[in-house]
Amino acid sequence: MPTLHALLVGIDGYPEPVPPLVGCVNDVRAMAETLTARVPPGDLDLRVLTNEQATRAAVVDAIRSHLAGRGADSVALFYFSGHGSQQQAPPELWSVEPDRRNETIVLVDSRSPGGWDLADKELSGLFAGVAESVGHLLVVLDCCHSGDGTRDANGSVRLRLAPEDPRARPWDTFLPDASMPGPPDQRGPAPTRSAWSTRVGANHVLLAACRSGETAKELTVGGRCRGALSAALERALRDHSHELTYREIHRFVTAGVLGRVEAQHPQLETGDATDLDLAFLGGVLPARPMQLTLSRLPDGWSIDAGAVHGVPEPIGEDTTELAVYALGDETDGAPLAEAAVTSVLPDRSLVDVVPDLDPGFVYRAVVRTIPLKPLDVAIVGESAGTEALEAAAASADTTLIQVTGDPTMADLVVRALPAGFAITRPGVTRPLVPVVAGQHCEQRTITALERVARWLRLSSLGNPATRLSPGSMRVVVTSESGRLTEDGRLEIAYAGERAPTFTVTLTNTTPQPLWCALLDLTETYGIFTDAFPAGSTSLEAGTSRAVGLTGQLSDQLWEAGTVQVTDHLKIITSTLEFDPRSLEQPELDVDVAQAPPVVRRGGQPHSTLDRLLVRVATRSGTAAPPGAVADWRTDDLYVVTRRPAPD
Repeated sequence: MPTLHALLVGIDGYPEPVPPLVGCVNDVRAMAETLTARVPPGDLDLRVLTNEQATRAAVVDAIRSHLAGRGADSVALFYFSGHGSQQQAPPELWSVEPDRRNETIVLVDSRSPGGWDLADKELSGLFAGVAESVGHLLVVLDCCHSGDGTRDANGSVRLRLAPEDPRARPWDTFLPDASMPGPPDQRGPAPTRSAWSTRVGANHVLLAACRSGETAKELTVGGRCRGALSAALERALRDHSHELTYREIHRFVTAGVLGRVEAQHPQLETGDATDLDLAFLGGVLPARPMQLTLSRLPDGWSIDAGAVHGVPEPIGEDTTELAVYALGDETDGAPLAEAAVTSVLPDRSLVDVVPDLDPGFVYRAVVRTIPLKPLDVAIVGESAGTEALEAAAASADTTLIQVTGDPTMADLVVRALPAGFAITRPGVTRPLVPVVAGQHCEQRTITALERVARWLRLSSLGNPATRLSPGSMRVVVTSESGRLTEDGRLEIAYAGERAPTFTVTLTNTTPQPLWCALLDLTETYGIFTDAFPAGSTSLEAGTSRAVGLTGQLSDQLWEAGTVQVTDHLKIITSTLEFDPRSLEQPELDVDVAQAPPVVRRGGQPHSTLDRLLVRVATRSGTAAPPGAVADWRTDDLYVVTRRPAPD
């Protein structure tokens, strides 16, 4: 196993005139926890610089001393989370910079007298030196490079973008090893590259937050402010126990970012196209054991999965519950004991076990249920409207939504306007539904909020401790109307008035029977479970099932000017039968006043997954018998349907 030398730099506390950020230190701390939990201690050499530590001199010195010269059996990682910007290029660079601007990363002292940003040419030179002296180099840049804003109108999404440095920078202030890039026409087409692709050489992979014409965002994820790229990368590493290639990482990260914000496409750039199929970080992240185990340690009983694996923190009395079996047993019988998570640590979780077990043995643990956090809703705007809506919220399902006073940390924001109420969420500039106005608009707004909350909870649903590996249910998508992009999205388009069709083929690759459901989460917050008549279908080992689907953009949206919509297809795979139809709800792209009530199907749950899916929609009836213990996983596919505007 090669040694990983990692340098993580995160800056929130920028001095004026650079606006501060909130999520960058969170990003590098989360990455440090992920690496510490996944890489054996003797194989990890980690250095973290945050805020006042991250000066220009300190970062340059750390790249040269901590990353470079480590030998062919080592892997280097440079990870930057902070502001990106631009500066005037000196005349020596005008021939290769038509806009006469350099892209830069902004360090804590960059704008102090005599200080400078670290320019792309300097980074290229530094990284060329590192790449020549190690076996593999990965550079991750979660920052912006251009634009003119630092925060959007509703305050829920920040751009990682500092104002351009107006000073003319002399060439002699650049590092001696600053690299001259090739001519602009050798850098690749602008729509498909990042702003940092001046040189990506041998043994060097670059993961940038966005394309050259886009900006990188930070937003609230799981109650903490995070960079959209960093949060998606952490989840990709956390949710997949097997060794991922760079191509797979790019697909997972792009899907994660586009699921939360608009107009940000992470870019993966390599010196050689074959590097796309290399193992992420040169394979230094070993595959995690797929069986969740329970054992007694000096501080009590614990399971071998924690925050970096996706185990959620307890929410009040609601926590992750587990069934405990002998290590080699199946889960079709009564468990030996039940366990409940009491504290989530980075790499494991402490649990209470009832009844107590023999501490001399290691046991198998299977997730029965996970806590589902209500979404935080902030109400802002006209005072009379906010008071009326807060009063109506008293009757809301508090397991779905709860009112918070801080709009910067909210999941949803409602603006009280003279005409009614507008619901927005991070990364979406237009209201989620038309402004809710007219009679009983307060209660109808609460109904809309509850439906959006169900959609968002289902969209992010995953099992942090499944034994079902990625590919247990192989998903193949085909269409004569479009193409599957490198980041894993299917792009299809109307042919005149004819809606495009596509086929999803599901194949059980395991030696056991599996149950599967294909859910459609529309951009307008509908949830449809009718891909199979009973909601889910069974697949014997090695068998397949094809489902024909149609991409649709409604006439109402199209006539209002919408020419593209994205459907999130969520594939749920389980070892036991389950019924997802309790999740179904109509779209919210029509007048909320005319939307029919949501009717939830009743009945006892067949399995623990059934019970959890009911709780996604509402927690009423959670005292019902939990049913048999199912193992389950989720996979995600995004379908983009385009309908050209009328001539």
